[in-house]
Amino acid sequence: MEKKVLAGLAAAGVLVTLGVAARLLPAPRVQLPDEQVEAGPRIVEPMQFLSKGAGLRAGELDAWIAAERKPRFKASREILFTLEGCPGTVEWLDGAEGQRLERLLAELRTGTREEAFAALVLVFRLARATEWKPGLFTTTGREANAERMARLVADWLRAWSERASRDPLLAEPARVAVLVYGRLMRTAQQSPRIGTNAASYERALKTLGDVLGFDSGRRTALGEALQARHPEALRRLVGDSDRLRGLDEDAGTLYPELDGKCGR
Repeated sequence: MEKKVLAGLAAAGVLVTLGVAARLLPAPRVQLPDEQVEAGPRIVEPMQFLSKGAGLRAGELDAWIAAERKPRFKASREILFTLEGCPGTVEWLDGAEGQRLERLLAELRTGTREEAFAALVLVFRLARATEWKPGLFTTTGREANAERMARLVADWLRAWSERASRDPLLAEPARVAVLVYGRLMRTAQQSPRIGTNAASYERALKTLGDVLGFDSGRRTALGEALQARHPEALRRLVGDSDRLRGLDEDAGTLYPELDGKCGR
């Protein structure tokens, strides 16, 4: 009887030891979608297409566009990647080439994941090639360019954020799109010469709340991904007096040339 008791105590001790050891082991690292390697044909190193040097590879995207859209995509791509002079965003978008681009972007957002990615590439290029940060002597519509540019990013996020956050191709582009949106809308918010633009601020928080879920108490998949990669930016978004600042600063760290002045 005594031997059985001792054996039972020994077994219990082993279980306790194993339980403590298990708690001390580091938690397995969660693999994010953009760290996965897809099989079959794929767009390799997609973040290069969103970088300053995107023009070196932009032509590769033509192969991923549906036949009925390909000529228009190629035309808009060539125009954007050779655009010079840093025109105002609103001025350029309201012209014939800009109107064609906006219609094309709307189509691409309803297409395949690769077409959605191509749409975001064009939006990032537009943000580099047009002026959306008000100058010292800007007197009217100071926030209009930044708001118009931000609307294109917001349209993409509303259409693709939830699917993108689980997609190896689109997961990281979706995260940086959130950062760039924050930079654009913080620029719009701070555009008035005196004070800030409350309407721009509220619109930004509404859009970010929808795509990230931080205001609902239940984060979306994109919100969780942003928390994993940009925790300080999300902390500021939830509880800072300048809630867009963290997104703006992280966007500036990743893309310092994306400054609303065409990198001048």
